[in-house]
Formats: sequence, C-alpha cells, structure tokens
Amino acid sequence: MEHLLEAPAYQRKRLSRRLMRTRRSTGLTQQQVAAELRWSQSKVTRIESGDVGISHTDLLALLTLYGLSDDGTVRELTKIADIARRPSLPQISDVHSKAFREYLENEQIAQTLHSFEPTYVPGLLQTPSYRISVLKNDYRFSSLSTAEQEEAERKIAQKVEVMQWRQQILLENGSLAKASFVVDEAVIRRTVGAEVGDTTIMREQLERLQAVLRNPKVDLRVIRFSSGAHVGMGSSSYILLDFPDIDDPTLLYEESTTGELTTREDEARIKDASSSFENLQILACRGAELESLLDEALAAL
Repeated sequence: MEHLLEAPAYQRKRLSRRLMRTRRSTGLTQQQVAAELRWSQSKVTRIESGDVGISHTDLLALLTLYGLSDDGTVRELTKIADIARRPSLPQISDVHSKAFREYLENEQIAQTLHSFEPTYVPGLLQTPSYRISVLKNDYRFSSLSTAEQEEAERKIAQKVEVMQWRQQILLENGSLAKASFVVDEAVIRRTVGAEVGDTTIMREQLERLQAVLRNPKVDLRVIRFSSGAHVGMGSSSYILLDFPDIDDPTLLYEESTTGELTTREDEARIKDASSSFENLQILACRGAELESLLDEALAAL
C-alpha cells in the first residue's frame, strides 16, 4: 500500500473546511447558497461536512458564487477536490470499516498521536503473532467451519498486512513525529496465546515492547494495578491525532464493542479525551520502572 500523503478522506475534510470558511467570510448562509445555485440545502451541508466529494462543475459554481477567481486558488482547490473523489482505501474495504479507513488515512499524515488502550497492546506496537491470536478470538475461529476458517484466515492475513504497513510511521523516516501510548497493566499481564497453549506469543510481544522503549519517537507508559482507580477505567480505547497544519483540528477515533467513532467536530468529546489522556500519562509508570515491570511480566510466563 502506498504512503497516503494524498489521502482522499483527509483531503475531503480539508476541502470541506476550506469551503465552509470561505462561505462564512462572504456572509452567506447555507440556505442562501442553496437558493443561488438551485441546490437543496442538504447538498450544501453534505459538502461542508466532508461526507461527500464535490464534482468539478459544482466546485467551480461555488467558487464563482464566493467571488474566488484567482487562478492559483482555483487550481489548488480543484486538485484537492480531484483527490477527495478517489475511493477511500479500496484495497482494505472488505476487512475494515469506513470509519477505520478514514482514520488510517489521517494517521498517515498526522504529526503526533496519543493512544489509550485498556485491554490490548496498541495495534502500532503489536507483533504479527499477537495480532493473529487476537483476531482469531474475535472471529471465534475454532467454532467456524473449514470454509469459514479459510475466509477468516484471508481477512486476518490482510489485517496483519495493514497493521505492519501502519507501523512504518514509527520508523526513523516515518511520517509521525511523536507517538504517546498509555495502557493498563492488564495489557501486559494477560497472556495472549495461552488460550492455544502458546506462551511464546506473549513473550515475543513483551520483548517487542522492550525494544519500543528505545525508539525516540515513542513514549510508552503503563498504569500499574497498584495505582488504584483511574479515569480510564470503564472507557473504550481511543486515539487522538494532531496535524502539522494548524487549521486542521484534532481528530478523535474511539473503538468499543458497540462500534467506532471518528470525529473532528465534537469539541467537547475531544477535549474530554485529551484531558483524560493527560491525567493517565501523569499516573502511569515509565522509564526504569516500566522496564522492571516488563521484566516481571516476562519472568511470570
């Protein structure tokens, strides 16, 4: 999979925010724009929310209405619109949801990442064998028929490939500048792989985490059981992404057993997640204390 510097979902959101700001600067309402162009107001709303792409003809109509005639600006926005109309990661469309595909595109061009995970090792830090074990459990692999197992194995292999592709952003030449992770101690104490009698899976995973501590891009911390109750208890996993462009708001991605959420617009929810993460970071152990904790977890296997 290519590096998604020109990610359709990201560019669609970027264009929608630009068009919204431009409309507001003219003093026009969505209703007035719809009336002038003989569109429905819902069409204007969908364009400004980034839920849909915009055709070349419709973009030019909007720019003309807004009084934007500068050739450079028109070419720039036309290029963004062309990228935004492309399919969103079609190569993984049958194994990942639309919300996660949109998240992946944004992850590829983010500058910093903050991730809280109460149950699993974060995907960016997982080994292939750990990922396979988790996914087989999700698919209830042992209860499937032979044909169903073959299909599940295909999907699992594709998800592992996506995971390994994602992890390139943590390399020295990767796109991410800083990644901060906070996990609960349960993440490193639960022996994933024990369900099939293979403790080497968790051993390899813990050794990977030890290696991660030497990556200058990564800040990994663990909330110890002895710390008692904390603000992350009972919450789902979430990731916050920030971008180089100051006009790009923080993106929040949440994942739970009931579904997924990707938002830039819910400022209260984003603020709450950011505040919670800061509190969890302060509470969690790191450095020499974390190294000792990982050694303890390995010795217990």
